[in-house]
Amino acid sequence: MATELGITPGAYAKIERGETDPSVTRLIQIAGILEVDVASFFKEQPGAELNMAAEPAAQYITQPVSRSEFKAVVDTLHQLKIELAEVKKQLSLK
Repeated sequence: MATELGITPGAYAKIERGETDPSVTRLIQIAGILEVDVASFFKEQPGAELNMAAEPAAQYITQPVSRSEFKAVVDTLHQLKIELAEVKKQLSLK
């Protein structure tokens, strides 16, 4: 996975262990490699910590995401949505 992302195995291991948060761009890259929609990283199913819809993804999962990590990502995405709406608004005024 690290090779496909163009990063060192150590850098990818930090993402896997939750020591560093991947950027939105990196999440998109990971989703592309796994051939899943980015939203699938954030969907919960009854009895599952994380829903990874595609079978190939299973080989990359070493730890489930915690609820606090999941909430942090959701909060970040919500903030990005707000900021994007503001940028669109500002661009439409020009």
